[in-house]
Amino acid sequence: MENLSQPILETYPQRPPWRNVMLLLGFILLGMSAGNLLGIAVVVFLSMFSPSTLSVEQFAELMQTPDKFPNAWLYIMIIQAISHLFTFLIPSLAYWQWSEKHHVVRFLHKSLPSVSLLILTLLLVVVFMPFNTWIIDWNSHLQFPNGLSQLETWMRTKEDELGNLTRFLTRFDSLPRLVVALVVIAIIPAVGEEVLFRGIIQRKIYNKTGEMHAAIWLSAALFSAIHLQFYGFVPRLLLGAMFGYLYAWSRNLWTAIFAHFINNGFTVLMLFLSYRGIVDVDLENTKSSVPLAGAALSLLITMGLLLYLKSMAERAALTQNGA
Repeated sequence: MENLSQPILETYPQRPPWRNVMLLLGFILLGMSAGNLLGIAVVVFLSMFSPSTLSVEQFAELMQTPDKFPNAWLYIMIIQAISHLFTFLIPSLAYWQWSEKHHVVRFLHKSLPSVSLLILTLLLVVVFMPFNTWIIDWNSHLQFPNGLSQLETWMRTKEDELGNLTRFLTRFDSLPRLVVALVVIAIIPAVGEEVLFRGIIQRKIYNKTGEMHAAIWLSAALFSAIHLQFYGFVPRLLLGAMFGYLYAWSRNLWTAIFAHFINNGFTVLMLFLSYRGIVDVDLENTKSSVPLAGAALSLLITMGLLLYLKSMAERAALTQNGA
């Protein structure tokens, strides 16, 4: 009988670890450069059909003070979409094909999770939100020792820059902008980041070490760090770990992709409804309204749902194997 104490993660022809790392990093850096250049080229071309044409020299100013430019919201969304695709998804697919001889068609043809598993995943993500909101508030108020004041100042500056851009991009109340935001903020990151961090990095670490928990938490740490939002590192780390356990225990990358989409898409939808005046939610305020008892209850229910998902996946595997 199959040992269900460890997740089943597909293995492919293995190169030496350092070659895998260098190859994947090379694909990512190449894709990042190509994506930024292509995004700028597309926006410059589109701006030629508007009253105010953008020059390449204006792009730094566009990202820092977007309110000064007409159509800035759409331009930045286009840049974000192209840049993300070329930084995460396209390099990952190229690595799969080049290094592991893993045809993308196999991934696309992989069966989707069951409806019951998707419903459980949806419930899990929503139930986790109160606890993660409390963690967001705690992490955003962390203070460094006096000896690290310069580092703290630099990190706060970077956080403010990214925060200002995020607030600009999440100010929308029209249906077309909602659709664009769901694609750029929810769908593209959910697919690209999960393919890279869970489908490649987590699986690679697991195949090399045989340690499921180490693979999940290391890939989650990389997932959080690459966003360069230091005062949101812990909540994003926890999200990445949750996605990692969903992938490991459901044995299906689409489960993690769906969870990632729900997490991002829920925020986008709440922002849309807030600006429409349908709900009274101030998502720009980092001050948590979740009491400690509520956060603790959220965490306990989340852990219970994760364990239930694990047992459900084990039962499904036993049934499938005819045990």
